Amino acid sequence: MPQLTVEGASLGYDEAGQGAPAFVFVHGWAGDRSFWRPQVDDLSRDFHCLTLDLRGCGESSLDPPYDLTQAADDIAAVIEERGMEAAIVAGHDIGGLVALLANSRHEDRVIGTVMVDPPLDSAARGAMGGLAAQLRDDGSMEPARVFFDRFFSEASDPDVREHVEERMMACDPQVAAGQLTDNGYFSQNLGALLQAADQKPFMALWGNAPLGDPERLRQITFFLRQEPVTGAGHFLQLENPAMTNALLRAFVDDVRRDPRISAFTTS
Repeated sequence: MPQLTVEGASLGYDEAGQGAPAFVFVHGWAGDRSFWRPQVDDLSRDFHCLTLDLRGCGESSLDPPYDLTQAADDIAAVIEERGMEAAIVAGHDIGGLVALLANSRHEDRVIGTVMVDPPLDSAARGAMGGLAAQLRDDGSMEPARVFFDRFFSEASDPDVREHVEERMMACDPQVAAGQLTDNGYFSQNLGALLQAADQKPFMALWGNAPLGDPERLRQITFFLRQEPVTGAGHFLQLENPAMTNALLRAFVDDVRRDPRISAFTTS
């Protein structure tokens, strides 16, 4: 299995394709890089694509810290290590928060940000810490089971649901708790992070029951592109990959045409 060593951690990753702009795909809470496989398989026909397991997830080593700031720093290091110069960072769930942080902390490495059903409401309320405490107290991923019925509907592909549940329940609870521990950072800074991302090409994709408030985002951003992915729940990139991939390809056109990032090579 391919591995990258970043600041003392070994990160499992998949990489395929050539062509700019490059994509880096960031999985969500307690997930792994397999949750982006349909996108890498399709988009790598035309673009350089990379998806990786965050620390403690999938095939990556159990090297703390597991918080989202460290994840953002790891993403930036991977972009540099793999010779991308800069990339579109697309994140699902808390991976969308990682993408916002990567753009804020390493603006020269990010030419566009895509959030896929990010938990903006929970982040804005500072509510993620409560689940982190439950996971630590329980010492297992059992408290996470309550979410699966919210993530999926009766119309969801049972194979997709089974794959997601299996991977998430296999996550180390300390890793999952660490990913949710932000000490109030997002409740204080989320608006600023969103507005910073809006200074470049920026897109949010939502399923049937968004974990954020699209109308609120319209109020605090100017350029943000928001798109619904019909007939899909939280894991919309797995439930409706064709539409997700088409929207990501359309976003490439946004990047290529945007004069704000003309300093980067995107053709």
